[in-house]
Amino acid sequence: MRSTGEILFACSSGSADPAERAALGALVNAVRRDAPSVDVRDTPVEALASDTSWPPVRVAVPLALTDGSDIAAALAIARRSEPSLVVARALGPDWSLAEIVVERLIEAGARKDDTIVLGVAGSTDESAIEGYSRAARLVSAVWGGPVHIGSIGGRDTPLTDAVDIARAYGRRVVVASYVLAPGRYADMLRHCGADLVTAPLLDGPVPDPRLSDLVVTRFHQALGVGVAAL
Repeated sequence: MRSTGEILFACSSGSADPAERAALGALVNAVRRDAPSVDVRDTPVEALASDTSWPPVRVAVPLALTDGSDIAAALAIARRSEPSLVVARALGPDWSLAEIVVERLIEAGARKDDTIVLGVAGSTDESAIEGYSRAARLVSAVWGGPVHIGSIGGRDTPLTDAVDIARAYGRRVVVASYVLAPGRYADMLRHCGADLVTAPLLDGPVPDPRLSDLVVTRFHQALGVGVAAL
């Protein structure tokens, strides 16, 4: 039986395009299956403040790969108007995400002598930039070789520049997508000029179970329920 005392707001951007929205919706449905006792709501972050169902336990989990995202900024505003709202940390960086990224590299045919560039959406926020750097370090550790960062926007090395620099070494360039779902950013990664570009983390009709598990983990961490943060 579902408890009426716990709500997990799975928060994403309301501007997500149809492909991204479908992928995120599939992830939210997987979270519902993993946490049947929790009321899991697929919530565009812009609509969070209009939700009037305020039970004692309300946790907003940003469906984002790093803290400091636009979603996190919107959640900070929502929390100022509703101080009892608990905001979880972003999904990444995390070892499970790094494992999925490396599996995508292997599936795409990446080789150990390729130059690997982690393709990120980018940000000007320091915590987001540090999150991307940590994600690259985790992917590098799982992959067993150097991983560079290429950013679509923000202050990190622009993605096209990262690809050009990597190509100067005479090796194939593989962009490892560090975006959560299909959509605008995934499309921009595919057209960056790399030899190979991997699929986003939410690829296919069934989400990787590690992703739904990570959403539930962030929920529990926010409530201090026996799960250590990375």
